[in-house]
Formats: sequence, structure tokens, C-alpha cells
Amino acid sequence: ASSGGGGGLFNVGPEKVGKIKIVAVCLEHGKIDPNPRVPYEMRPIESFATKGEVVELVKMLSKGEIDQKSAQAAAWHLNSDLPWAELANKIGKKHLDGTTEPYFTAGQLEFGVRASREAAHRAEEFAKKNPAKEPSKSLSDK
Repeated sequence: ASSGGGGGLFNVGPEKVGKIKIVAVCLEHGKIDPNPRVPYEMRPIESFATKGEVVELVKMLSKGEIDQKSAQAAAWHLNSDLPWAELANKIGKKHLDGTTEPYFTAGQLEFGVRASREAAHRAEEFAKKNPAKEPSKSLSDK
């Protein structure tokens, strides 16, 4: 899972342990749900996500520009390549009478689609403003 901030500032010193509540999304569909009894390491999103649009989506979540469920749909679409149709058919709850509820509402999926497009646009703009630098050549390359 990747952190989405939570709106407040906090400070946990190096090598210290603390408990904080965060808004997060899972970036890898199929992984087990996070467990509050398991210690997690906080790291920059760029150390895990390789797609600029995923980084921008998590930034949008941390700024409160998108709700968690819509962000989750967009994250699984962008990072795990899940088609929107598969996300629309994902079952959230199964009831004893055999009925089911969808994991995402139509509104959450619609907002997720719009957010994923906006995240892709922001990633493109970021890449234009921050072009990748040429890797420095080692002595063996000369």
C-alpha cells in the first residue's frame, strides 16, 4: 500500500516507531490487505511506483483532490493494468441471501477514470518541466 498523507503534519524521527492513521491505496491488485499489527516502512512513492501517473494519483489523494475508493480504482487501473470493466464487475460484499454489492460504485469508477486521465496529464507536464538527465558515464564507458 502507498500512503496518501492524511492532511496533517507529523514527525517520526529516524529509526523511531510511531502509529499514524493514513489514507492509502493498494498499488498491487491481489496483495493481501494491510494489517495494523504489521509494522510498515514509510518511503517516498517514487521508490516504488515506476509510472509517473501513479505518483501523481497518490499526490492527488494526499491533497484531498480525490476520494480513497475512486483513487483505489484508478491505482489498480494504472499500476496493475486492470481494465475498467473488470473493476466495474469486482464484487465487494457477498450477503447470506446470495446477493452481492459491487466493490466500486458507478460514481467512484467515473471519478476514477477522470482522475486517472488527470494524473496522466500531470505526469506528462511534470516530465516536460523535469526532463530526465543523461546518466553519467563511468570510466569503462569512455
